Amino acid sequence: MGKIITLITDFRTSDGYMGAVFGVIKSINPEVDIITIASNIPPADIRKASRVLASSYPFYPCETVHMVVVDPTVGPERRALLISDNRYFFVGPDNGVFSPVLEAYPDCKCYNITSEKFRISFGSETFHGRDLLAPVASYLTLGIPLDQFGPEINDPIRIKCPEPERIGNDIIGKVIDIDSFGNLVTNIPSEIINKDVTVIVCGRTIKGLSRSYADVPEKQPLAYIGSSGYLEIAINKGNAANYYGVLIFEEIKIIGAGE
Repeated sequence: MGKIITLITDFRTSDGYMGAVFGVIKSINPEVDIITIASNIPPADIRKASRVLASSYPFYPCETVHMVVVDPTVGPERRALLISDNRYFFVGPDNGVFSPVLEAYPDCKCYNITSEKFRISFGSETFHGRDLLAPVASYLTLGIPLDQFGPEINDPIRIKCPEPERIGNDIIGKVIDIDSFGNLVTNIPSEIINKDVTVIVCGRTIKGLSRSYADVPEKQPLAYIGSSGYLEIAINKGNAANYYGVLIFEEIKIIGAGE
């Protein structure tokens, strides 16, 4: 099986940035397969990039290199990370984007990428995706030992996702993502609610959980457990974000969740 590098970026294909990153990777290892998971992350939206990574990386073959370039603090003072969880490799800025990986696998090994021999010689301090991260990701597919890239560290930056709050039999959660369909992804995991709950969004009520969109008429709201295992709110053939007028971190209330 060939080696794989995945990319999550806030680049756009019209600017040439993605092309430059692809070129660097292929120049080092022409045999590597490059898969773009997402190249349309909202500019500088680290949380969105982190959620996209968390929902996609576990489905790739072992030893896949997952590279993230959403880097609003790019520059000489911001560390670049190489992380291994003994199944996958992760390469990207030390800005919290890898928080889900660090949370899921606390024994991950993290390295600060400091070795200049893996940096493009004509590189800049504003395009680490091309000049540092892409070479490191590509060299990883050639089997370069992890400690050759820099020293191991134990203090990578983490971004804390808000936890749902339980009040008696009720739960107060938040919208933590809005996907491209306008569906509302919450921070409420399936294991703490039952199918008979009442969901309140912006003062409007949804009775019970549905299994799929087809359970409700067109243009009607539904609550369901999404593919990531968390409560989601949608409109059958509609856009829930527009319907409710919500933004990220909007409050979601669950009544009758049980103990």
